[in-house]
Amino acid sequence: MKKICLVLTSSLLALAVNLSEAKSDIEMGPILEAYGPASAIEDSDIPLPEGFVYKALFDISETNQKHDQYNRKIESVARFLNMHARNGVEPDNMKLAVVLHGSAVKDILTDEAYAKRHGYKNPNTDLIHRLAENGVEFYVCGQSVAFYDVKKSELSSDVKLALSAMTMAVLLQEDDYQLIPF
Repeated sequence: MKKICLVLTSSLLALAVNLSEAKSDIEMGPILEAYGPASAIEDSDIPLPEGFVYKALFDISETNQKHDQYNRKIESVARFLNMHARNGVEPDNMKLAVVLHGSAVKDILTDEAYAKRHGYKNPNTDLIHRLAENGVEFYVCGQSVAFYDVKKSELSSDVKLALSAMTMAVLLQEDDYQLIPF
């Protein structure tokens, strides 16, 4: 047992040294300063097309199991915005939509409804609001809302209630949004 602990400790120390030596230009912003770390890639082999409009649909059905932490899958939307802006894409050329369903329904509850169910203020409220302020559209699956017994009044004002996630996926893809599944 001591030998296993020693090997494990040595491995963890080596990993810590390697991570501390890693150089990174990953930063927050420029669109959302508190979320979505991303890096500029100066030597990409694939240039971003000038003037291209990115229409992306984020399909999110999972949540963070820790009720006091925000959903990292929602943060990926902030990462998309920051990453592309950092690499020269104008914010007006990013049209993003998020469709939440399944257990991710809890992430779009008001602070009051979230606290009633989970004992904490909703840790996703600020992230979702900032994304919405930057033009991201949020939709929630009405079928999931019904399944989890959520009232429309318990949903964030930044989110639109849809018939279903499947319906929104079809409508958005018909409008040339490209699906980014998670």
